[in-house]
Amino acid sequence: MSNVFFDAVMNETDPMYDAVIMDENSVQRWKNPVSHNANNGHSTTKLFVATAIGILCDRGLMSVDDKATKFFTKEEMGDTLDERWNNVTVKDILRHKTGMENIPYGVDEDSDIEKIGSDFLKYVFSIKIEQKTGEFYKYSDAAYYLLGRIISKVSGMNAIIFMRENIFKPLSFAQWAMATCPEGYPICGGGFFSRSEDSAKLGLAYACEGVYNGKKIISREWIENAKKEDFACTQFRDTGIFLKTGARGQCIAFSPEKRVAAAWHGCSALDDNGKRNDRLLSAFDSYLKSI
Repeated sequence: MSNVFFDAVMNETDPMYDAVIMDENSVQRWKNPVSHNANNGHSTTKLFVATAIGILCDRGLMSVDDKATKFFTKEEMGDTLDERWNNVTVKDILRHKTGMENIPYGVDEDSDIEKIGSDFLKYVFSIKIEQKTGEFYKYSDAAYYLLGRIISKVSGMNAIIFMRENIFKPLSFAQWAMATCPEGYPICGGGFFSRSEDSAKLGLAYACEGVYNGKKIISREWIENAKKEDFACTQFRDTGIFLKTGARGQCIAFSPEKRVAAAWHGCSALDDNGKRNDRLLSAFDSYLKSI
């Protein structure tokens, strides 16, 4: 195997677990022989969660303009609910613009678990909205945990099951798993384990107007909105490559122009995350220019 992307993968000094490039007709694979088959995608999980929200919106079951508190009872949200949550929309949550400022990075961090307790939903709704909703940006896994709970409410099934039936099965995933909170709901901000070959299938669906292997996964309208609004979908340096990265060197990337997707799992120190993904995304961009 020799192309600029896989050369870059194999030249990384920290461990790379696996990497894939695929288009509608072919798959190129690389896997570290000592790695697990399915690996933690960390925040690439958020692209799957945003897609599940998009599917529900496509079906007319909800809207990104719906308020977060619409989906839950007062008992579910708890006595410490900050009333300013009534102004937070699904769109705000997707974009990490709820107005939350003082919040742990995730809802499942070991250092915070005693404070959070077993009811993650009440914990999230107890967080104060201290900044202007819709404008103030603060990235957090907690926001996407809330999206997962909304998926469960709207679909009438645990978000894990909804994503299994509407994303993982249609994309023919071979192996996958999701981390959950103590009540059995997926963390959604991270904790999704898969093969890069499977994760790249979602990227390919996004690259091909929502269709994978003849199956409609998500609407073209949702994809265009996701790219415009950054619903777990960011453009890389005006290259036409869109992506979602993970905290330790993971990524799902796709090119609508070339109808090609890539995905990889690595294990880097947190402070090298941006550098590693920048290197590999640049190599992916070079690969796309060569075909």
